[in-house]
Formats: sequence, structure tokens, C-alpha cells
Amino acid sequence: MLSKHHIVNWLLDCEHIFTEQRDYLTALDTDIGDGDHGLNMQRGFAKVAEKLPAVADKDIGQVLKTTGMTLLSSVGGASGPLFGTFFIRAAQVTQAHQSLTLDELYLMIREGADGVVNRGKAEPG
Repeated sequence: MLSKHHIVNWLLDCEHIFTEQRDYLTALDTDIGDGDHGLNMQRGFAKVAEKLPAVADKDIGQVLKTTGMTLLSSVGGASGPLFGTFFIRAAQVTQAHQSLTLDELYLMIREGADGVVNRGKAEPG
């Protein structure tokens, strides 16, 4: 079982990783884009980390929805809508859950990924 505590810690770990890798991600984005991806993701997950204490006692769906809405409103470029959509869609299948089975975790990730595909209009090839 994956507990709500695991989900919250995962999101806090994301904040630390995006902070540590900010310059690397920005350098990668400089080669193919406008050079702000690392900064945007670090800023977005810092905002998520600020908001997590207020929802840490809620269900997993609420934690993920808050994460998605925060990223949607605080991360610029295409990343905000894509990452935000992932978490908002993942929240839909985890409402009222305090823990997840492996199958439920798969559904959470699948729903989030489907949201990104739909939002980004991704197609094979």
C-alpha cells in the first residue's frame, strides 16, 4: 500500500529535486527553448511545498488536486498546464483515498498521463 504520507513525501522530494536540478534543466531548455524550465519547475514545486501542510490531512485526491492547481497557476510556459493537468486528472481517481493499492497507483498515473496526452494533443509519430 502507498499511503497519503508517501504521496506527500514524494511531492516534497520533487521540490528538492527540482531545486537541485534547476540549473541543469535550465541549461537543457536553453538549447531547445527559452531557458526557463528549471526555474519555472523549481518555483512551481516550491509553491506546492508551501501549500502541502494545509492539505496534508486531506485525502490523496485533494493533495493531488491542490498540487495540480498550484502548478497550473505558478509554472509558466507549456509545463504549467501539462504538469497541472497530470495532477488534476490523477486527483480524479484518488478522491477519498487515504492509501493506494498498486492497481490504484497505476490508474492514478494512467489518468494523469492521459490528461497530458489530451492537453498536449500528442499523437504517435
